[in-house]
Amino acid sequence: MMKIVFLCSGNTARSPMAEGIFKRMVRNVEVSSAGFSTYSGEPADENAIIVCKKHGIDLSDFKTTNISDMDFGEVDLVLTATVDNRDKIRRFHPNINAYTIRQFGGFCDDLDIDDPSGGGLGDYVVCYFEIKESLEKILEVHDDFEVKM
Repeated sequence: MMKIVFLCSGNTARSPMAEGIFKRMVRNVEVSSAGFSTYSGEPADENAIIVCKKHGIDLSDFKTTNISDMDFGEVDLVLTATVDNRDKIRRFHPNINAYTIRQFGGFCDDLDIDDPSGGGLGDYVVCYFEIKESLEKILEVHDDFEVKM
């Protein structure tokens, strides 16, 4: 089974939203998320929980994971929120297959998904739809995922 990790800075908004959205889109893929600047075991951002709940995704029991608590040895693909995150994980794990979410979806410009943390609920809504659109594009471009109907 393919293993994918979504990666951002704090693992409280973008990567948990991406994890939740992608889990609803595909089957037979192990999907998780992590962050560079977080303690493991923290909850998702309240606004991320609210936005995802409106779209049928429950992040209320989500707990953050610091990258140091992850075993990247069996990870097939890392999808990051930003170019900086992508470059950082490649430095830590030079052999890892890592791209930004937007890059893997075939976007050529503006490869970062902005961090909504500290913004209002509207910033999280924008972020949610940017992630969702990017993940939908990934499924269009890459036919190696089994899409849920």
